[in-house]
Amino acid sequence: MDRLKKEITSFAKVRLALMIVILLAPLAINAQAPPEKQASAPPVTPLAASAIERLLPDSLAGVKATGPASVVALDQLSELVADKAQAYREYLVASAASREYAGTRADIFETRNQFAAFGLFAYNTGGIANKSAAIDLGSGGARIGGSVTFWKGNFFVRVGSASSRSARGESPAHETLARAVAESISSTSAAVSRPPLLDYLPTKSRVPGSEVYFLGPESLNSYAEHGRDIFEFAGDTEAVLGEYVQPTPSAASTLSANGAPTTTSDSNLKLVIVEYHTPQFATDAMTRAEDYASTLPEEERNRLIIKRTGNYIVAALGVRDRELAESLIASIEYPYTVKWLRNPLWPTNDPFRAQKAAEMLLSTFGLLGLILLTVLTGGAVFGTTIFLKRRKRQKEVFSDAGGMLRLDIDQFESALLGLPPKRSEE
Repeated sequence: MDRLKKEITSFAKVRLALMIVILLAPLAINAQAPPEKQASAPPVTPLAASAIERLLPDSLAGVKATGPASVVALDQLSELVADKAQAYREYLVASAASREYAGTRADIFETRNQFAAFGLFAYNTGGIANKSAAIDLGSGGARIGGSVTFWKGNFFVRVGSASSRSARGESPAHETLARAVAESISSTSAAVSRPPLLDYLPTKSRVPGSEVYFLGPESLNSYAEHGRDIFEFAGDTEAVLGEYVQPTPSAASTLSANGAPTTTSDSNLKLVIVEYHTPQFATDAMTRAEDYASTLPEEERNRLIIKRTGNYIVAALGVRDRELAESLIASIEYPYTVKWLRNPLWPTNDPFRAQKAAEMLLSTFGLLGLILLTVLTGGAVFGTTIFLKRRKRQKEVFSDAGGMLRLDIDQFESALLGLPPKRSEE
């Protein structure tokens, strides 16, 4: 028993020393570990009110401001964009500011990323009905309705007349102020990119400049009839729309100044691609679209085609040439790809790897120690029980008569001779 106690004491000391070493190991490893690398593409942080006001200084392109710069809250966007406030919120507008310069007003809208800024620009200038003229300004600019608009980085800027009337003659002055604002905006990224979903719009028969990018149902409804009711934007859903020329027996087609055929927006086929980021969202959206389409009159139902391709819901609106619409939809393919979240062969950059390793070793050795202690305790109890039983049996076989030991072999003699048991004297 003394030896067993010594072994248990020795094991406890070794386990205590091992636990101390394991607990101190993460501190030494963290002290030598290199600092964690910064993310390559951090999210854009919206500018503070004072920072966005600096884009509208007291003097812009030599023109003095006629009033102070006003920062507009998100719930008051209607002061700048009237009934389009909800659509602007869908494009993730984080802040807005406005200032007047000698009868010209400059409005700046800051979005959370450049895709949203591009979408806001396309929403205001896209489609042939807007009759916008593209200009080289910022990452993309246009003249529309006597005003100049452009986007750069995560900013959308509109410069136009401060009065409610459209002043087309002041277009050069508007462009001068717009270029001054564009120069004061520092782009966060050297590469200017558009949403990849635009590349999946078929190019056949597409009207140039008709592409629009959407992040919500209100903005989509401005371009696509029943868009708000057919499509649901769940999660990070995004959509694109393009207009396509379709031959009609009516005289909708006319000739432009250079003799090229042109069409009105009402006669064009509108193709919408809505991307959902999970199959479940796409399934629910397709069910919603089909249920709503079934409630439409037969004439409208015949001018609508809805199809699901992967996580895309594709819809053709205003269909007059069904063969053209079906060929356009059939040309859209969902890019099925399987991507590793990370290469499993690369070493992990988990900052808690040392702590996790120490916890695993501690739990492993702790479990082994518990098993060993259980075995030793059980063995000691079992051995003690066997020892006590043997001592008891020895006391039953041998007797002490008056301090003398006498070997009682009578029972063995009867067994060896095969004698019957003795009769009782009674």
